[in-house]
This record gives sequence, C-alpha cells and structure tokens, in this order.
Amino acid sequence: MGEERLFRTSLRLTDLPPRKWWSFFGRFFKTFEVLLFKLLQVLDLYRPQKSILGIPTLATRNFTILHALVYNGTQEEVLGFRPRRLLHRILKGLPDLELFERIRFQLAVSENTFRAVEASTETRGFINLQLPWQLPWKSPKVAWLRMAPVGVETLVGRVDLGDYEVISSPVFFLNDDVKWVVISDIDDTIKESNIAATTGFKQIVRGLFRGHYYTYEAVEGMAELYQELAAKGSMIIYVTSTPYQLAPFLLKFLRERKFPEGPVFLRWLGYGRFGHKWRMLHRILSNVERQRCVLIGDSGEQDLQIYRRVCDTAPFGSRVDKILIRHIPGTPLQKTLHEREVFYGEISELKKHLSPILEPG
Repeated sequence: MGEERLFRTSLRLTDLPPRKWWSFFGRFFKTFEVLLFKLLQVLDLYRPQKSILGIPTLATRNFTILHALVYNGTQEEVLGFRPRRLLHRILKGLPDLELFERIRFQLAVSENTFRAVEASTETRGFINLQLPWQLPWKSPKVAWLRMAPVGVETLVGRVDLGDYEVISSPVFFLNDDVKWVVISDIDDTIKESNIAATTGFKQIVRGLFRGHYYTYEAVEGMAELYQELAAKGSMIIYVTSTPYQLAPFLLKFLRERKFPEGPVFLRWLGYGRFGHKWRMLHRILSNVERQRCVLIGDSGEQDLQIYRRVCDTAPFGSRVDKILIRHIPGTPLQKTLHEREVFYGEISELKKHLSPILEPG
C-alpha cells in the first residue's frame, strides 16, 4: 500500500495560497475551544458532532484531485440551518466549517493498489489537494474515496473530539473508456439562479443575516439531457463559481434533481470567478488525451469570455468541439468569433448541437 504524507511544505499539492501569519492565532483560539469541549465531553455535558463531506473529483493520467469539507453538526443540521455555535445562529447564511481538522484519505486506484494521504482543513475549513498519483494502465471508471478523522490539530497536539458523520464521494477516472468530456457551468446553466441579480452587496448582506435557505430549481429538461449524455459514454464535469462553503446545498441539488454524477469543482472565496474557472479548465484540458470536449455555460456571467480565452491556448482549442452558451433573457447577445461558439435559448437547440454525442455515427 502506497502512502504519502503532507509534511514537505515545499511540495506544492494545492493551488491555494499559502497560510497567512494569522494561522497561528487561529490555532491558538481553536486549541482553547477544543480543550473546553473535550472537558464537557468527558463530563458528559456535551457531545460534539461533525460532518465530513467529500466532493466528487477527478483522477487523470498525471494527477488525482481530492476535496473535502468538515462541518460542525450533522448533515441534517447543516442542511436544515440548525447551527450549534452562537455566531452561526446570528449569521444564518454563514456555513459553520471546522478548522484544523485532520483527515485521512484512502483511494483504491485498482483492485490491488491503494493510496493514502493525510491533510488538514487548516483555517479554511476545507481540503483541496492535487496529488501526483498517476492512474494505472487499467483503472476503473469510478472509485469511492474513504475518509476518516485523525484528530483536531492544536498547539498541544492532535485531540480526538466528538462523533463524525462521514459522507463519502466518488472519484472519476479520465481513462480511455471516456469518449466525450462535457464541462458544464451550474448557475443559470442547469439551475435557475438569476446570479446577476442575487449577488449584489445588499443581497449578500441580507442573506448573511437572514440565511439564503438554499433551495434551487433546475432548468427544465437539463437533468434528462445530461443523463442521456452520460449514458452515451460522456463524463460530465461541473465547474462552478459557487464557493466551497455551500457544497452541501449544491450536491443536494444535483442529487435530488437527478443530474448524473461527475466531478464538481467549486470556488475558494479568495479567488475570482474568472480566474477559478480558467484554472480548472486549463487543468482539465491539459490532461485530455483522446477525448473530445464540449463547454456549456450561460450569458449571465463571463462564461463565453472564459471559454474563448482557454481555447486560444494551444492546443486546447483543437480539443474543444463546441462552446454552447445559454442566452438568458435580459443579457446582451454577444457576437461569436468562431464557428464552434453557439448561443441557444431552448433545450431543443442545445440537443441539436449535441447530436454528435447523442447520435454517434
């Protein structure tokens, strides 16, 4: 069994910025909190409950990506906005992430090959790893990631604290069985978000104190279409500007609206939407080998500009067959610059442009 540990800080395993100087102070206050709750637990006055949530990710010939978050409370409490800490009862729109939680991951990349690694949520509450784990010559289409808590990192060492509800996640393998890669935005592409009108300063402040109560509606017919694409051998990859903190609500939406499972790449709040999507597209397309790609987005944000820019990077443009942009009423209808760029308004138009996948040959 191969094993790697994240002790060498010089090895770049994540694209997130390095820890800031205030990380020590965060660990100091976390140490005080952990010791207090450990005492309450020993006295049987309080039992901490946490949730480890895995996010579906991707493995390629060159690397494997792992994502996970740790929340304070059960999944039911998180989704039901029933926080345990006072701060999050006031700021109802702020998900209650756990800091400095150390998690052990284990992934079976073949029948007899397991790989393991440990990492910490540090001050962000989530783990984002890109590991140099290459796929074996023959690999499964998907494998489930095992996760287990190792303890809370404090100034006095690791402390085991509370019960954990572990929600595992699949890792999808970009192997030769995948014929098409469909990279899709989420907001206003497959779910009705009206993102341009709901992310203003007033809306954000109002949601912070009142809670968004994240209930989403799917764009009619998109789940069925994506299921059909997946049945034809396509891998659906979701790249969204939604921040990691809202992952439980987004994954719940994809599951309940019956969208096919696939890697989901969310945004860290420290990065802009344009830069996040461009980086993820660059990372995915640089590892596409024999597959053909389709990029699907909408006119509500900057999807066309992002897709166009990444296709201008050689040799990515030759790997992308179509850029399909849903035109949202009230947004400008931009001018296309390449024959692969197409705007659509109805799902019937989208299906016509996806006919090479839906009706091969």
